[in-house]
Formats: sequence, structure tokens, C-alpha cells
Amino acid sequence: MPRKVIRKERGIFEKVLGSGIWWIRFKVDGVEHREKVGRRGDAMKLYAMRKADVVRGVKMPPNMKHKGVKFAVIAQEAIDWYINHERKDIRNFKGRMQIILKDFSERVADEIKPSDIDSWLGSHKWAPATKNRYKNVFGKTFKIALADGKVTSNPARMVEQRAENNARIRFLSDEEEKRVREAITKQFPIHLPEFDVALNTGMRKSEQYSLEWSEVSLSRKRIRLEKTKNGSDREIPLNKTCLKVLEALHAIRPHDGRVFLSKYGQDLNNPRKWFELTIEAAKVSMVSP
Repeated sequence: MPRKVIRKERGIFEKVLGSGIWWIRFKVDGVEHREKVGRRGDAMKLYAMRKADVVRGVKMPPNMKHKGVKFAVIAQEAIDWYINHERKDIRNFKGRMQIILKDFSERVADEIKPSDIDSWLGSHKWAPATKNRYKNVFGKTFKIALADGKVTSNPARMVEQRAENNARIRFLSDEEEKRVREAITKQFPIHLPEFDVALNTGMRKSEQYSLEWSEVSLSRKRIRLEKTKNGSDREIPLNKTCLKVLEALHAIRPHDGRVFLSKYGQDLNNPRKWFELTIEAAKVSMVSP
């Protein structure tokens, strides 16, 4: 069979022909820079990125020779993977990735150590659960890159998981409640009723998200919970705020089944995805100060 001819691309080359290791070269203020990348496709992407940086006047790292794939490259590959696989958590993944890229974008992926990730997580005043979600973004990104031969290891695997405490830790201050409410209104307005009910009833998360209309009496202004965590039934009085919220939901949603539904009309079991992004945006830590 005839040998496949690879079309030459400006600015990328194999230092050793046939090695499969591709480099890029470009000039900044008349000085030539070279970077070792790896796969040809990755070299083409990084070359385009470098050329754009040169046009924008972005200052380049002083020593770029013998460098590997930048974290920004494998980050985009991970986002593309989530999109191609139609992952439901793509929005959360992209949101957290943008935060990570602020500090790791120009880092060489293979030079990022477990201690770098651990220190970065420790530098943020997030709840342990939130730190674990960011650790998972690192881990998935490196896992995808490792499977594609772009990196040689997954440093996130060596980062210890933070211990999570799922119990109710503390109440929100008036100022924190205001910031959280503003963040929900801006990003997830459909979830405002859930926030109001949570604040005004004190129900456990599992109780609230399994609540059905048959357990709600708007006329008596009561919620009757059966088979609670301690094995007994109990009633929860509805104040004016909570009653108004539930009456509004009752007017627009089916009068049987679950009280809280997703925007697609499906049962909503857990607020974690939207609530974690909300408290991040509101700059509220769920750990007692």
C-alpha cells in the first residue's frame, strides 16, 4: 500500500521524523520559540493558540522549550468529551473548569503535581463537598487526557478526598441569605420556591424532595410528614411566606405527585448541583465561621 502523505502545516514539525512527537515553533519580537507538544492534532491547536496570544500581545513564559501539553488544551478536550457524551452535568463541569483555568491554564499538564492541586483546593474557603467536586474535575480531565496519550499520569488520584459532613451545619445570616437569594434569582430562578420552603420549614433535604401534594394541606396550613427519620409522624406549620410559595406552586403544577419538579417536569431529588454553584457565586461558605 502507498505510504500516507501527511500535509505539512506551518509552524509544526516532528523533530525526529516518524517519532509521532510534534513540536511547534513561532516568533515573538523576532525571537523564535519552540515547544514540545506530542500529538499532531494537539500541536496544531497549541500553535493556533500561541499565534493568537502573540497577536494579542500576551507575555509568554520565559522558558518554553521542552514543554508539553498545556492544561488549557486537555481542559478543552475534557469539555468536548462531556459535550459529545451529552453529560447532564456539563454546565457544572464547565463552570468549575473556568475557575480552575484562571490559575492552571498555562501550566504544563504533566508538570502539575498532586500537591499543586491539593494546595489550590486548600487556598479556597469552600465547603469540603465543593472542594471534592473541583478535585473530581481535575481527575476527570486528566483521566481523559491519559486515555488519549496526552499526559503520563493522573495527579488528582493522589489528592486525598475531603471529609464531607452532610448534617445541617449552621443558619444563614441576613446578609448571606440576601446574597444567596440574589444568586438564585440570577442563575436558577425556578428553584427559588425550594429555597423559601427550606428556610421556612426546617425540613431535612430528603423530606423536602420527597414531599408530595397529598402531604400538604393549604387549608390547614400544615405539612404532615409520615415515617420520618426517627420513625414517627410529624406536622410542620406553614408561615405566611411558605404558604404563599406553596399556593403559587399548587396553581401551576399537577396537584398530585411530587411538590418539587425539575424544569423538565421530572421528580427533583437533590438540589446539590444548582445549590453548590449558587453558594459559590454568593461567596458563602456552609462551614461555621
